[in-house]
Amino acid sequence: MTVQQKEMIVQDFEKYMRYTLQHNIPFTLESFAAFAISLVNFYRGSNLISPTERRETALILSRSFNAGIGNRITQEDLDQITDLIISDTTIDYSVLNPIFS
Repeated sequence: MTVQQKEMIVQDFEKYMRYTLQHNIPFTLESFAAFAISLVNFYRGSNLISPTERRETALILSRSFNAGIGNRITQEDLDQITDLIISDTTIDYSVLNPIFS
């Protein structure tokens, strides 16, 4: 994965986090997972990442979420969250619209 791809992932996560804070949307694991699932699948569908980069993308997003909540999630749990993210192939554009508009 390139440095530019990693920066894109973190920047999109930061946009999502700012949006949730500005609109008083709870910053929960459930809302994060919906966002991360859709973003990973959007990136893949748009050829911004390869199929083999889905897991690394999900892990970058999970680590960013963990940092946002004060690093309370263990590495084992981050791996499980990452597996959950890549196991779902749906895209919810309503979750992505705020970061792409």
